[in-house]
Amino acid sequence: MHPYFHHLFDCLQGRGEAAAAPRCSLSAVAGGLAVVYGLGARLRRGIYVNELLLPKHLPALVVSVGNLAVGGTGKTPVTACLTRLFQGEGKKVAILSRGYGGHNQGVTCISDGEKIYQQPPQVGEEAYWLARNLPGAAVYTGASRYEAGKIAWEAFKPDLFLLDDGFQHFQLHRDLDLVLLDAAAPFGNGHLLPRGILREPKSALATAQVLILTRYDEECHRQTLSDLQTAFPLKTMLTAAIAPSAACLYPAGSPEPPAALTGQPLLAFAGLARPEVFRLTLEDLGVRLAGFRAFPDHHAFAPAELSALVREAAATGAAALITTGKDWARLGEQWDAPLPLWVLEVEAHISQPERILEFL
Repeated sequence: MHPYFHHLFDCLQGRGEAAAAPRCSLSAVAGGLAVVYGLGARLRRGIYVNELLLPKHLPALVVSVGNLAVGGTGKTPVTACLTRLFQGEGKKVAILSRGYGGHNQGVTCISDGEKIYQQPPQVGEEAYWLARNLPGAAVYTGASRYEAGKIAWEAFKPDLFLLDDGFQHFQLHRDLDLVLLDAAAPFGNGHLLPRGILREPKSALATAQVLILTRYDEECHRQTLSDLQTAFPLKTMLTAAIAPSAACLYPAGSPEPPAALTGQPLLAFAGLARPEVFRLTLEDLGVRLAGFRAFPDHHAFAPAELSALVREAAATGAAALITTGKDWARLGEQWDAPLPLWVLEVEAHISQPERILEFL
């Protein structure tokens, strides 16, 4: 999420330096901006829906994974899950990503499916994480997914392009749109940016074929799923659980099952759109949190910040620190501090994935 929106949300919730400003005036400003933003979002989609501008076509199937709200829906692990699903059907997959957070300009080949050529900070950590975890899949980044796809086609000849964060990328034709909705709050507070977290109004879902309710727990979210099925009866509605898959201890890099973290006193830190999800995951695993430090999404950690985290961990009696797989990628996959670092990886598991294959 753009830092401006983080700042505005803090103001609206009475946090941060700007909290001294009256919340009512901030709400009014956010509401006005949301109206203007909504007009722009409807106009932009309408230009392509009404064929005033035509999207460009790539020479293979294009499947888009996107969302309606900013950040935190589990898009990266779901993209990985889908890649493995399509690879299991014998398809060569090329992932096309915006590559947010990287320094490189233009189209970049992170991986050709066999070798990784770039890593953070030259490229964004999410695209790199996909390349590192998906052998056999090519990963290309670029502001123009069409240009990235053309170059990937010439070099890789994929059977299928998987468009990461593509629901609002109207310039490229998609054969299948999958939209992720967070099970805890599918539409946030129901308002558009910056008053809420919606990038487009709910009416935009009319153009999607598949809706996936992510971070789904049957006991907690059964009614939410039923409500969405009632609201969107013509859509294929699936669910996806996102669960810890492994914990690796660095600098040695020894992999362990997530249960190895149970009972351990750890100081956690993460730069995510929704860091509270990471905290809840650690608590569910039985980690004894000596502290938890949240940073902005895509945060580039400075050496002084890491040193401060290590000092805090030592002062609180933590045996080690812990962070996420995406933050580990942003750290350059290097750790030489006095205390060790655990890295928790997650995987998505989609219900009835064969229903997605029916569209291909």
